[in-house]
Amino acid sequence: IMKFVIYICMALSLLTCKSITSKGSPPFIIQDATYNEWVGGREGVSGIKLQFNYTSDQDVSFDKIYFQNKEGLIKSNEKDGKTYLTGHIDTSKRKKENMILDIDPKKEMNNPLPEKKIPFELKENEAVIIYTFKGESHHYKVKNIKKGKTQFFP
Repeated sequence: IMKFVIYICMALSLLTCKSITSKGSPPFIIQDATYNEWVGGREGVSGIKLQFNYTSDQDVSFDKIYFQNKEGLIKSNEKDGKTYLTGHIDTSKRKKENMILDIDPKKEMNNPLPEKKIPFELKENEAVIIYTFKGESHHYKVKNIKKGKTQFFP
């Protein structure tokens, strides 16, 4: 009986871990995928802009994107009769402040949060788009994203 209870607990824990699913094909078609690195006018300010030309006849809500071990926001927009997804990843390397370590936890409250590891293993030219369809959260991996020219802003 003890083994049976352990198996049931393990099965339930595995089922509850899969809150983001990828079932079959997504309700949209990515036609073209590119990314550009950009550098801002201030020292250490930089990022990545991802752009996906896509079509869909379904109501899909796009939530976030994972790319090059970072998480960013993604949104849908239209331009010249085409529909695009645009994702933004912050890669800025601004000067980091020293961490405060103290016996009083209140003095440590303003310390920066550690960077968390993304939940996917990706190659340099792959991204995962998290989207909501019919009330459920899903993910879709985009492969072979083409790199464009780096943009420099004054």
